[in-house]
Amino acid sequence: MAADADFIEKLRPIRLPAGFEAFDLHGALAVFALALLAGLLLSLFARLVTAPRPSRRREAERAIAEARTLAREERLLAQSRLVLRLKEDDGRRIRNRGSVRRHLDELKLKIDAELYRPDPALDPDALDRAILDALAARR
Repeated sequence: MAADADFIEKLRPIRLPAGFEAFDLHGALAVFALALLAGLLLSLFARLVTAPRPSRRREAERAIAEARTLAREERLLAQSRLVLRLKEDDGRRIRNRGSVRRHLDELKLKIDAELYRPDPALDPDALDRAILDALAARR
């Protein structure tokens, strides 16, 4: 133990730069700026991770509302494209492959059968309701 005490006494004192231990306003401001920058980056990352995705139902409602301004044949084509997009989205989701998939397939077949007829017999408003019903069943 005595050897340790002698050894410690022979060590040189720690050399710090002059004024290192003194409180400096510039240093405090730099630490504050770094903390603000870290907080900003963290909030941007959190916003990216937790950003709400628009629901498929709202997207479909928007597409249906846009299609209502079109002529009957063009509206039927827009509905066909919407159902196809919903089927593709449904195919990517494993949990939604049952009756919803069959319902979308039936809608697509009905629309495709009437799509190229000179005077389609399908009611576009009824198709809109059927598409939204299919989306309600997806939940």
